[in-house]
Order: sequence, then C-alpha cells, then structure tokens
Amino acid sequence: MYRFLLIVFIGITGFNVLAQDSNLPTTKASPKNLTVRPERNPLIYMSTSTGINNNTGLIGFDFDIPVSKNISIDAGPGAGTWNYKIYAGVKYYLKSCQVGYAFGTGLTYCTGLYHDKHDLTTIYGNVEPIEYNKNPQTNMVFSVYKYWHLGKRQSRWYVQTGWTVPLTYGPKITQVTGITMSSRTMTSLSSYAPGGPIAAIGVSLGIH
Repeated sequence: MYRFLLIVFIGITGFNVLAQDSNLPTTKASPKNLTVRPERNPLIYMSTSTGINNNTGLIGFDFDIPVSKNISIDAGPGAGTWNYKIYAGVKYYLKSCQVGYAFGTGLTYCTGLYHDKHDLTTIYGNVEPIEYNKNPQTNMVFSVYKYWHLGKRQSRWYVQTGWTVPLTYGPKITQVTGITMSSRTMTSLSSYAPGGPIAAIGVSLGIH
C-alpha cells in the first residue's frame, strides 16, 4: 500500500510539473523577475505529507480545494501505524492565495487491523504467539499550518502542528487468541493508536 501511494503521487507530480513548465511564458531572467506565477489561484492543490498523527498517516495524499478567498476543504487517504486512514476537514487562511498561516479542523478514521499476530509477552513473562485486533479509531483534528510558496506555479510546502482528540471509546486493542498479554504489552501496542500531538510536513502542488 505504501509503495502504491508513493508511485501514484510521483506519477501525478511528474505529469503536473511537465504540464506546468510547458505553459509558462517565455521571459528574460532578471533580478526583478526570477519567479513567474500565474495571477489566478490554483483550482485545487494535491498534497503529500508525513509526520506524527499526520492527517493522512505516515504516507498519504489529499486534495485541498479553495472554496473562497480564505477557506478551503480537503480530504484524502493514507496509511500508518493503525492501517488505512481517511481524513476530511476544512481550513481558514489568514491571508488570501492559500499561503501564510491557516487554522484547520476535521475528522480522521483509521480502519484498524483484524487478526494481527505477533510473539508478545504474556502475564506470566513468557513470549508467546498472540492474535489480536487493532480496533477502528475516529479522531477530531485541531491544527495550525504555515505555508510557503514553492516553485513557479503557486505550489507550496508547509508544516503542521496541533492536537488530535480520540472520539472512539473502549479498548484500542482486543486480544483474540493466546495467553493473556501483559498490561505493559497492551499499553505499548495501544500507544501506536492515533491521538495526541501533531507534527507533520508536506508539499502541495497547485493544479490550474
């Protein structure tokens, strides 16, 4: 899944860069005109990102669509420590053109993983094969973003920080078979579930 997402994004990125460069007007480079950007804002941004509690997991991509001067909606899939992840949210930009600081909120859903099996420590201190489920998780995201221009076509790179709050109650791990795992093992496995501080970085390609 990770390789598939990466290959899809690289392919689209390469196509978009080639298409954009072929449409750029021919100008003489001068100290006053080293970067040529179109007057119109992109119709859509395609982003890829990674980080801790990132919106789309350890690796994924999303589509960010401006709907007004200062507001955009975005959504996309990815994959991470809790299997596949889906995100949908909204952002408010302090400046126009989708650069500078932005505040965002949204929801993420992680599918979890059923019948995962590993050799784990039991309540008796032995290491035994244990089968367990990573239960699905829904979280609410509160974020602050900072965007900078990248390249000639209003593409961007950005950093994100914030907090993600679990909305799913109950145990994150459910043991299916085997001798009962130790509480320390259960805590360690549960710590990989989404939730807590956000620290992420990403790149957005403007598509006109």
